[in-house]
Amino acid sequence: MTLPPDNTPDEPQSLSKTKKKKMAENLQKLGEELSLLAVNQLEQLNLDPDLFKALVEAKSITANVAARRHRQYIGTLMRQVDPEPILAALEQLKAAPTGLYSPKPEIDPQTDKNIQALLDKLLAWDDDLMETILSADPDMDRQRLRQLIRNANKDITGQKKNSKSLQVLKEIIAQI
Repeated sequence: MTLPPDNTPDEPQSLSKTKKKKMAENLQKLGEELSLLAVNQLEQLNLDPDLFKALVEAKSITANVAARRHRQYIGTLMRQVDPEPILAALEQLKAAPTGLYSPKPEIDPQTDKNIQALLDKLLAWDDDLMETILSADPDMDRQRLRQLIRNANKDITGQKKNSKSLQVLKEIIAQI
């Protein structure tokens, strides 16, 4: 009995190491793109709970090395899910009138003023507002919130215009 040659169509071809690495890099890039989405957009994608949690956590990581490690972790989680439904849902988000790449919707000036007023109170270490935020978001811990406020205050005194901490605090306030 003779064995069939190695290149028979019935036998699945194993991927080369280069192709596996390229696929992993592409999945990590998809994960990075997902981490840029708002939480409500991520909820629409019906993601794996671990992946969803990691993507939400990625928004609060500000240190470069920690952010890089977290992106790698998201890439690892992405390898465990089927990317096709995620890609299809992401395309729907992009195509929707209020999708990912559509022009920024007009923010109601009154809402923007309310957010700014709450942000000012939070930056002044208003304990009642901190308790409201902590009760509204069970995933937020007190230490993380205090660190964001501290960093935002430092950025304001240093006159840093694009403070990530300020942006995160504004997003947190907008969600309550």
